[in-house]
Amino acid sequence: MEESSLSRAPSRGGVNFLNVARTYIPNTKVECHYTLPPGTVPSASDWIGIFKVEAACVRDYHTFVWSLVPESVTDGSPIHASVQFQASYLPKPGAQLYQFRYVNRQGRVCGQSPPFQFREPRPMDELVTLEETDGGSDILLVVPKATVLQNQLDESQQERNDLMQLKLQLEGQVTELKSQVQELEKALAAARQEHAELAEQYKGLSRSHGELTEERDILSRQQGDHVARILELEEDIQTISEKVLMKEVELDRVRDSVKALTREQEKLLGQLKEVQADKEQSEAELQMAQQENRRLNLELQEAKDRQEEQSAQAQRLKDKVAQMKDTLGQVQQRVAELEPLKEQLRGAQELAASSQQKAALLGEELASAAGARDRTIAELHRSRLEVAGVNGRLAELSLHLKEEKSQWSKERAGLLQSVEAEKDKILKLSAEILRLEKAVQEEKTQSQVFKTELAREKDSSLVQLSESKRELTELRSALRVLQKEKEQLQEEKQELLEYMRKLEARLEKVADEKWSEDPATEDEEAAVGLSCPAALTDSEDESPEDMRLPPYSLWPAEDSSSDSEAEDEKSVLMAAVQSGGEEANLLLPELGSAFYDMARCCRSSLTPLGNPLGGGFSGFAVGPLTEASTGGPATPPWKECPICKERFPAESDKDAMEDHMDGHFFFSTQDPFTFE
Repeated sequence: MEESSLSRAPSRGGVNFLNVARTYIPNTKVECHYTLPPGTVPSASDWIGIFKVEAACVRDYHTFVWSLVPESVTDGSPIHASVQFQASYLPKPGAQLYQFRYVNRQGRVCGQSPPFQFREPRPMDELVTLEETDGGSDILLVVPKATVLQNQLDESQQERNDLMQLKLQLEGQVTELKSQVQELEKALAAARQEHAELAEQYKGLSRSHGELTEERDILSRQQGDHVARILELEEDIQTISEKVLMKEVELDRVRDSVKALTREQEKLLGQLKEVQADKEQSEAELQMAQQENRRLNLELQEAKDRQEEQSAQAQRLKDKVAQMKDTLGQVQQRVAELEPLKEQLRGAQELAASSQQKAALLGEELASAAGARDRTIAELHRSRLEVAGVNGRLAELSLHLKEEKSQWSKERAGLLQSVEAEKDKILKLSAEILRLEKAVQEEKTQSQVFKTELAREKDSSLVQLSESKRELTELRSALRVLQKEKEQLQEEKQELLEYMRKLEARLEKVADEKWSEDPATEDEEAAVGLSCPAALTDSEDESPEDMRLPPYSLWPAEDSSSDSEAEDEKSVLMAAVQSGGEEANLLLPELGSAFYDMARCCRSSLTPLGNPLGGGFSGFAVGPLTEASTGGPATPPWKECPICKERFPAESDKDAMEDHMDGHFFFSTQDPFTFE
């Protein structure tokens, strides 16, 4: 089957084709031997095809067979395999050059063989010409090829014997080469150090791979966000399209109503024309009747002397005049009946005008909806462009990652090849290299264990990092809540302190005013105060409004009169004192018991006099409320809102306070974003 010597040809991509002949005999099966480089993972989807030399695409094959996956594959060693092409699928003989090509499952050519031909054998191919130079003359000898091959076999056997002798000599030199084992061990140590450096480089590449993976995840999330935005925009476009369809349907309905009104208007116009024609005819008849009546009157004046002879004719003429008058009344009645038809026609015209205006408005809304749809489509296109950019960036990162992986695999392959070369040398030199190979294998195992431990620690660190991020997020949210609560407490504290300062200033002002009064007035008020309970008892029946406490507010209302402000402050102070120690402590949290005692003294000195006759001023008096306060804190005669501290009378309706509290909360049920 083979015509010339076989050759071992290295091919591109690392796949080597072995023993490729220059010519093959057609109609006989062809066997193709090839070697895969270390680190290549064979697949059942890979295939070997016979291509023409000028073929530029993997689809331009003449025939192909699927590659065989070996059962046992050793890491770090080349893989030898072979396939057979059946004779019925081979090309026809001719001068066309072909070559084997190895194509992986991605459709990439990983190797190709030297070119060869398919050619029928010739009779002269079995003969070999030899040049004979004996005797000084050139002689061409034609001998059988088998004789030449036998001579070559004898020479090869002789050469083998010489090589065996050389082997014996080399075995004697093994003892000398053992001294070189130490040097090789040193080289192995250097290789180990280089392996450690490569391991450090691998760690760095792993870290960079992790960073690239994180960046890829971020880009994937961004792509997901863009896809979600695109879906949202598509939903908005669909909603706008539905609205446009609804507007178009409504516009068609309005157009139909306008057409119906137009037809009705035309019908009414026809009726009006008919009525007008009838009216004109009736008016003509009326004019004719009037002319006839005038003529008859003239004839009646002229024929008075003949009245007696023509009385019958005059009576007939009077009957005719009465008939004409009836006809005239009917005509006038029909004219009166035409007035509602005119009003109806006018209303129909106005309705048609309003329908046309509504149709114009709907057309404008349709145009605005179309503009919004165009803007939404433009935004969708822009989002798609952004997604395309993100995909391009992701593809670049993936390509960069693949390049780094390929570079790392090349470095690793180079290291493994150097180690394999050292192994071959050590195996040839001494059996002690086996121990070194075992040590290297143990180191590889330890390296693999270290890699697995590193991956496990990396996974655990990622889990811990995610947990830490989640806890940090929770702590930040809790911190924000605490800060908001702290700000609210600070605001409430500032409000209370401000109110307390105002209250202190006003109490000092009131106390100064009261203390500046002359002692005679104080004695007189004290004397009158002793008789106050009886007077108040009488005034309670007459004016129960005097017992009502004034409304309380955290911020007192401003008034143009300074007396009213003083009265309000007195009322607040009296309410605090009457309600007991708890209310006073709530109103004056920073003043302490001394200020509270001073407030009680001020209350006893500032209590207004009761009017036993009911005609004086009304104010606070010592009565049942005071008696209740002396026994303990009495129930306040108001209801207080727990949110804004606004007070309501005790006799007020419960729903009023609930409505007030509901007013603090507002929930909108409208869509926050509406397309127009």
